[in-house]
Amino acid sequence: MSDSCVWGYVKLIVSLGIVALVLWLSFRTTKPKCSINDFYVPGLDKSVNNNNNNATRRNNNLSFQLNLKNEMKDKAVRYDDITLKFYYGTNTSYPIGNFTVDGFKQGKDKELFKSGMIETHNMPWDAALKAVTNGSKAIFRVDVSSRIRYKITFWYTKRHNYFVENKVEVDDKGRSGAQQLSYGFGVFGLTLFVLSFLL
Repeated sequence: MSDSCVWGYVKLIVSLGIVALVLWLSFRTTKPKCSINDFYVPGLDKSVNNNNNNATRRNNNLSFQLNLKNEMKDKAVRYDDITLKFYYGTNTSYPIGNFTVDGFKQGKDKELFKSGMIETHNMPWDAALKAVTNGSKAIFRVDVSSRIRYKITFWYTKRHNYFVENKVEVDDKGRSGAQQLSYGFGVFGLTLFVLSFLL
């Protein structure tokens, strides 16, 4: 085999590698980051109700702020309706309410702040009040789920499941900071990765 043929094969392999890299960068996606901020439970705020456990007078509402951040600078995200499911505790044994955010398009490198409020139902107030009164924290879980598509150049990908589990710890002021979780796609072989979007 002549040197020119070998060099031709080398150039072909390098060219294919560059094309593969460009395609991988074009199709690579990162799921939006999600957090729950400004979480407030008036029924656990001792300054408001002095630990009043009277169900006829307690404020059963819960307010929060949903934060979704698309950190991709070259791709927009289209969300179907977003469902938030609230639970007391770290598992799903005590569901206390739901909230829905209408679907929308999130632009490149954009962030959404959506405030909301629910009226809790079947909330185990005795356990929660006991926790904060003892100087501990009342634990809540907020599951955020939707179906999302990514806009790559001129078209959208197929829908992908989006799910984030947030744990929120509330003190005796009824408040907590955000617990941020983020999930990204794993890295697949280039062929499977591209086919997953096109099929």
